[in-house]
Amino acid sequence: MTTEVHGQAETDQAKAAAAALFGGGDLRELRVETLAAALHEAGSARATKGTGVVDLLVGTGLVKSKGEARRTITEGGAYLNNERITDVDHVPDDTDLIGGSWLVLRRGKKNLAGVEVG
Repeated sequence: MTTEVHGQAETDQAKAAAAALFGGGDLRELRVETLAAALHEAGSARATKGTGVVDLLVGTGLVKSKGEARRTITEGGAYLNNERITDVDHVPDDTDLIGGSWLVLRRGKKNLAGVEVG
């Protein structure tokens, strides 16, 4: 159905977005519009530059508290742009932003959220 309405290229982008969001592809290869649309569907939040990963995890609702965020990170269950976060004090910078304004956070294998940084 998607192919009939939007064409094969859009269908391919949607499949690539789904794979990339869950660790099966490169997030940076997606068009920003496709990534933004997928993250809005999955759930997203806004944050200011300089916000640390602990606050981002809480702000997106992936965890309920800063303590839970720290435990998730130290236990190896938190990801930023599909790369494991190992430092509870990490503050994403401009090199982490996808398309100049997006971060993808994931807790475990299936829980993810986007963060639009502005």
